[in-house]
Amino acid sequence: MKGWLFILLLPPWLVLSCTPFPKNVLRDIDQTLTFGEIQKDPQPFVGKTVLWGGVIVETTNRQNETLIQVRQTELDYQKRPINLDRSSGRFLARHAGFLDPAIYKEGREVAVMGEVMGKEVLPLGDCQYAYPVIAAREIHLWERRPEYVPIYPPWYDDLYPFWWHRYPYWRHPYRR
Repeated sequence: MKGWLFILLLPPWLVLSCTPFPKNVLRDIDQTLTFGEIQKDPQPFVGKTVLWGGVIVETTNRQNETLIQVRQTELDYQKRPINLDRSSGRFLARHAGFLDPAIYKEGREVAVMGEVMGKEVLPLGDCQYAYPVIAAREIHLWERRPEYVPIYPPWYDDLYPFWWHRYPYWRHPYRR
């Protein structure tokens, strides 16, 4: 009986344990806030804790801090960025201390948890862009996704040895 109980409780436990942030840290996040409403006017939300993610655009080291410019995307159940081609905008993650730009480089997926600090206006091309800024408490840099090349097993090929054993000696006009 104890074995069955273990088997029944194992899958939900594994799913819940797949987040890169500790549970006590996730409790601080205000789930009702969206990136879009904070991006429009971050001032009313200063001090609120958010969890945003996306793809790193640029990492800049300043005197005592590092600014990570991130193109925001949605997060999945593991808090990993998904739908990398869709974005609601960009944000800045301000980290106290040095982060190596060779590691936190363009194209890497990141999830950042921190408090909203306001906005910072910086040039983006020929225009000025107002970035919402968060003071990063936790930064999780995701591993690169492996390149997926669909390779089919050989028995899907009609020229596979012994292919004639799957059909009678005549060929059907339509494949099954």
